[in-house]
Amino acid sequence: MQRYFATLDKNKNIVINDDDIFHILKVMRMREGDQFEINVDGDLKLAELTSREHFSFKIIKEYNENHELNGYVRLLYCIPKGEKLDLVIQKAVELGCNEIVLINSERSIAKITKENKDKKILRFNKIIKEASEQSKRTKLCKLTDIIKFDEIKNYSADFSLIAYENTEFTSNDLINLLPPLNGKTINVLVGAEGGISKSELEIALESNYKEISLGKRILRSETACFYILSILSLYLD
Repeated sequence: MQRYFATLDKNKNIVINDDDIFHILKVMRMREGDQFEINVDGDLKLAELTSREHFSFKIIKEYNENHELNGYVRLLYCIPKGEKLDLVIQKAVELGCNEIVLINSERSIAKITKENKDKKILRFNKIIKEASEQSKRTKLCKLTDIIKFDEIKNYSADFSLIAYENTEFTSNDLINLLPPLNGKTINVLVGAEGGISKSELEIALESNYKEISLGKRILRSETACFYILSILSLYLD
């Protein structure tokens, strides 16, 4: 069943945005009597379309679900080139990520500037919303900022991990680290195509990040995100 994220107005009425109304009426072609789900800040409701002409609906019932991880996962991702970023954002949401922070790093080929930052964030949050609805997320993932690398210190966590291909930290060490993560906040930092520079690694270590290995093979930056988020999802689900 189709799910839509909605908000409440000042009178506590449920408001579905125009894009979602268009999707209900023109894409899904729902008729009077058809049902859909509404998520209002984690409160789930089953709705029934009562009018196509003036778009109205009624709430049939309310219920509780929890499709979130047992912990808070924040992905800090150095901006890659091309369309990889869209894919990483979409799949991070599907894998349960709670927050995404984008980084203009030394080796980021593509940069997000002050001039296009707001437009980019708006677009990324549209991807997040659509992925959240598709994957039946209870809460929307957050993407609110694009930072310089040295600003990672502003994002505190119980555990902060940085994927670094030259580390002596092995995959077995990672497995031994993961079991106590339930209920904790975990930062995961992944570099762009060129990886993490030595100066950036020093900044991360000074900010209490631990180097981790993602196995014997060198992964593409987007694959590294999927890999570590999948492992965390397994442990925290």
